[in-house]
Amino acid sequence: DRMFCVKDADDRAWEELPPLPEPGFGLLAADTGMVYVYTGMSMGPLDLQVEVLGDAPDLVDSGWEDIEEASLQTYSDIATVLSGAEEPVDGFPDTVLSAGTGTYRVRAYAAGRDLAWDLVVDEVVERYKLQIWPAPYAPPRIVQHHSAHAVMGY
Repeated sequence: DRMFCVKDADDRAWEELPPLPEPGFGLLAADTGMVYVYTGMSMGPLDLQVEVLGDAPDLVDSGWEDIEEASLQTYSDIATVLSGAEEPVDGFPDTVLSAGTGTYRVRAYAAGRDLAWDLVVDEVVERYKLQIWPAPYAPPRIVQHHSAHAVMGY
C-alpha cells in the first residue's frame, strides 16, 4: 500500500483520489479532508501516534529522520485513521479535532523508512507521529529530511 491516511469522516472527503506529495517532498501529502503519509515499506504493521493539540507545538521532537508539514482543511471535527486501502485501522479510535471544522496544520514525523524499503514486513520497523493543531493555511514545509528515501520520485 505504501501509505496510510487520516481522513475526514464527512462523505465529501471520500470523493477525492489520494494526493501525491509536492515535488521535493516524500512523506506527507494533503488535500481537502485528507492527509496521506507515505511509508517506506510496501505493506506491514507500523507504530503510529496521533496528537491533537490546541496550538502549535513549541518544539519539533528530535529523534526522527524525516519531518514534513502540510495544511488540512476539514469538513467536520472527526478524522479517522485508515490503512492504504482506506480501511479503518482496528483499535484506533476516531480523532476529534480540537477546533471543530476548519483548517489545521499537520506535522508528520517518520523513522525507519529505509529499513525495509518497498518490502512486505511482518514486524514493526517504521514509526510515525502526527501532530495536528488549528492553524491558517500555509504551504507544505520540509522540517528535515535525513532518510535515504525522504523524497518521493515520480
